[in-house]
Amino acid sequence: MLPQPDEARANLARLGNNVGIFAMRSRRLALLLGVLPSLYLLTLSATRAGELELTTGYEQSVPDLGNTYTWGIEYRQPFSAHLAASFTWLNEGHLVDHHRDGQAAQLWWRSREDGPGIMFEAGIGPYHYYDTTNAEAVNTPTGSQITFENAHGWGVLASAAMDWYFRHGWFAQLRLNDIEAAGKVRSTALLAGVGYRFGGRPDSKFQQSDSWFTVDPPRSEVDIMAGRAVLNSFRSESSSAQALSLRTKITAHFTASLTYTEAQHVPLDWHSGAAVQLWAETPLTSVFSVGASVGVFITADRSATTDSATDPAGIVGITMAYDISSRWVARAIWNRTTTRDDDDSDIVLVGFGYRF
Repeated sequence: MLPQPDEARANLARLGNNVGIFAMRSRRLALLLGVLPSLYLLTLSATRAGELELTTGYEQSVPDLGNTYTWGIEYRQPFSAHLAASFTWLNEGHLVDHHRDGQAAQLWWRSREDGPGIMFEAGIGPYHYYDTTNAEAVNTPTGSQITFENAHGWGVLASAAMDWYFRHGWFAQLRLNDIEAAGKVRSTALLAGVGYRFGGRPDSKFQQSDSWFTVDPPRSEVDIMAGRAVLNSFRSESSSAQALSLRTKITAHFTASLTYTEAQHVPLDWHSGAAVQLWAETPLTSVFSVGASVGVFITADRSATTDSATDPAGIVGITMAYDISSRWVARAIWNRTTTRDDDDSDIVLVGFGYRF
């Protein structure tokens, strides 16, 4: 017997829901698979120096959406005389109807080993972006307004750079970035910046030991932090945020964290939530370390006015830590939550921690 029209429509609706759930989970799986290689860049066992750099510059797009600023933070790890890998947090400024940023992992060819003098480089790798774009006009009680949406996707970041290395670790960089984003906006940017080449991997209580799973104490850390939560809209509405975080070293290379965050007054679909993250951290000196993470953000207190989905959001983060003493640490964290209901947000936190 053929199904009745109402039954057929119900079956199609269930099929559509299942497809939507599968697509959402596939996007999060793609994000996970894209970020995990970036985490591995921070755990390379090579004794060569790691590099941290900040660049800023000027960007144009195709199609022509005007021009804007751009800036990026990058960690780079050489692993041979002519090859290096990098993880970049890139902001592409404000083009017309497009506020795009994201993270990239790149493989680099270098003309020679680092050291005083000039060096030429070329790099390429995947780019996962978040793009705040215009949506259709909607009617509100106060009149018609233009809404926004948070579009996610993948592209390729290709770069060419010229570095001038000074003595004592500092270097200057001139760089060209080109982003191809799967039929979306293509951007080309010229950037300049400075960086620092750190020494070989130092002896540290967080350093790799004879056993991959052996971690010298202290291996746990509790952090009290404060900062801002920012909605990824065209107006970037924000409010104060507070967080309590527990971090535990699970191997010489990786740390797991549980962070509870409150942000009561930002116009998000949540007021508080918990993030579970896996971090890769590397010491650049005996007291200074950097790291990157991937994980999930689980809402604890949702807005009473929201009708959005309750699925966990993806979360990607970077961190810097400075050891004040053998127990006390100053820490900064920048997390980006990625959702499927146009409530992407940045959570920027600074604070102090105690290791035990």
